[in-house]
Amino acid sequence: MTASLTISTQVNGKEKPGKDLQDYVNQLQTFKADFVQTQPDEALFTLNKSTGHFELNRPGQLTWQYFQPEEQKIVVDGTNLWVYDLDLDQVTVRPINDVKAELPLSWLLYKEPIQDKFTIIESGDKSGLRWFNLTPKQATYFQSIEVGMKDGEMVEVWMYQSADNITKVKFTNIQSNQVIPYTHFQFQLPEGADLVGTPQ
Repeated sequence: MTASLTISTQVNGKEKPGKDLQDYVNQLQTFKADFVQTQPDEALFTLNKSTGHFELNRPGQLTWQYFQPEEQKIVVDGTNLWVYDLDLDQVTVRPINDVKAELPLSWLLYKEPIQDKFTIIESGDKSGLRWFNLTPKQATYFQSIEVGMKDGEMVEVWMYQSADNITKVKFTNIQSNQVIPYTHFQFQLPEGADLVGTPQ
């Protein structure tokens, strides 16, 4: 395992807001979990529900796969962002540097202080979880992110596009700092799939 990034957690002798979240991220090398994602359907006034699996290898690699209701696979291999839509049999690829700022999990994916890109506010306890609010310092498509921690582990992430448009992700079957095969973060173009974009 690689050494954790050492980051100062004090300002004028006092702990920075979000120290516990930063400490958690510093020690995290890999993370994998199943997830349930819900987001509002404004037209139907209901919630869209998706299920899937998430794997992370810090820094710079992740796989985010939806199983239901529609299959889709998202892979960040360190250089490119791949999105595979199984229904369309189409793959879209873009350089990760072009979209890095738009990734809701960029604060977790890269080894840089969270406060470099986000303002952290400790939001207190709610529903048995300890919450941290992350507000981007530069405009992105999401207004803020809330991270819910329990027993020192990330268990929920809420992404706010507006006050009434919130994508909520709840993780289960969590495994942290376990070995994940490197091949899980390498995207192989499926035979016959259309490719949009050029990988670097």
